[in-house]
Amino acid sequence: MDGEVVGAAWSLHDLRKVLIRKGFPGDVDLTDRALISWRKVGSDSWPDKTRKRHATAVFMAAGLAWSAIFLVFIGSEDAFGALTFASQVSGFLLFLAGVAQLLATGAVQDYWGKRTARYSGLMILVGVLIALLVHSMLVALWLQEREFTRWAFNYVSLTLWSLWATWIVVREKAWRGTPHPRQVTAGVLATSLIAGANFAYSAAYQPYATSPQITLSAKFGKPQMDLADQVIHVPVTFSLQNTGKVPVTILGSVFRVHGVSSDPETGEKGLVGVREDVEGYADSELYASSPEKRLITTGLIIDAGDYFYPGTGQAKDVVVQVPKGTDHESLEIYGAVTVLRKDRGEVDDMFGYPWYSWVKGETDIIECPPKDCGDYVLHLGELTHNNNIINVTRKKRYVFAIRNLGEEPDMYAFVAPLNARGKVSAKFVPDEDYGVETVPTGTVAMSLATILNAVG
Repeated sequence: MDGEVVGAAWSLHDLRKVLIRKGFPGDVDLTDRALISWRKVGSDSWPDKTRKRHATAVFMAAGLAWSAIFLVFIGSEDAFGALTFASQVSGFLLFLAGVAQLLATGAVQDYWGKRTARYSGLMILVGVLIALLVHSMLVALWLQEREFTRWAFNYVSLTLWSLWATWIVVREKAWRGTPHPRQVTAGVLATSLIAGANFAYSAAYQPYATSPQITLSAKFGKPQMDLADQVIHVPVTFSLQNTGKVPVTILGSVFRVHGVSSDPETGEKGLVGVREDVEGYADSELYASSPEKRLITTGLIIDAGDYFYPGTGQAKDVVVQVPKGTDHESLEIYGAVTVLRKDRGEVDDMFGYPWYSWVKGETDIIECPPKDCGDYVLHLGELTHNNNIINVTRKKRYVFAIRNLGEEPDMYAFVAPLNARGKVSAKFVPDEDYGVETVPTGTVAMSLATILNAVG
């Protein structure tokens, strides 16, 4: 009216309602060209197809609302719970993107209705572009592994919907009538790129740029003689320190104390003996045969499932008992701790609960019966990635830690999904993906002569 936009009309009925609100009588002559100037078409030509328009509006609103709820859900997990700053930033950006889509959902009724709000079309355009960019990224990440996940249906369907929605808003030029549409669109694209960059930084670069620094050492203490029982008590201390900046989860630990014996020999062994030593991973000695080891003491250094934060330390003291008249020539101690980076993922509390192979049914998830693998203790827990984008684009991962028992106790840990039978999958995840690392003490030895001299 007088050069000013006062509303939009889809039919003659809508036009009369706009004019009535502006003070015109209800029976105004719409063909009076002195009053109304019709451009390109006359009063008898209207583009409205009510059912199609309403169906488009409902489908657009449903897609925006669905996408908004999904983004708010996956974004809030990181925004309020991620351990790394980069993951929190990504989470907040996804959360805000979901809020923007909720606002766009509210603008759908106005844009496909009376179009009284100046920015309704631009809000819908922003919401649709967010959906197209974010869900396309999720599909691309999912395609890297192509694993079945219940979330895949959401972002695959929403990607197809966003392609349709983009075609609709571009065809109708939804940005018309709003100031600076290019700048707003550029802002949406820039925000999406920042979110993508933060995800890449938190999921790929940062974990490799800052590595955990875990140290484990073992040392003998001063032996003491128990005169009543004629037993030598040899103290051993294991010291574990986190001197880095990355918190870790303890997946497992083990220590072993061996008594070492060998028979004296005279003369050179010759080439054959050296070959045998090399094949047995033993040192070659001139006056001693290949050593025989006997396990004296074994156990845990630290419980599985414990958290170990930067700047913290822990010590484990063990007292090894050796009869005074033993034929061992020396004692050897060895220990190892396996950790998982806590900034890559978190293991649930059930991981700390042990399962025993000799208890029927407790370790059936491992396709290795005790008669073949011997006795072992299993720790099992579900892994939640620190970046929720990975959680929704990957199959569930589980952390397994197995401590083998027997004459040479050892432990190992790995991350893997479950196969179709609910057993451990053969598709192990590389240790470096989660920062799974085993830290050993190395072998520390003390001769029995030194021990006897210490106790007098």
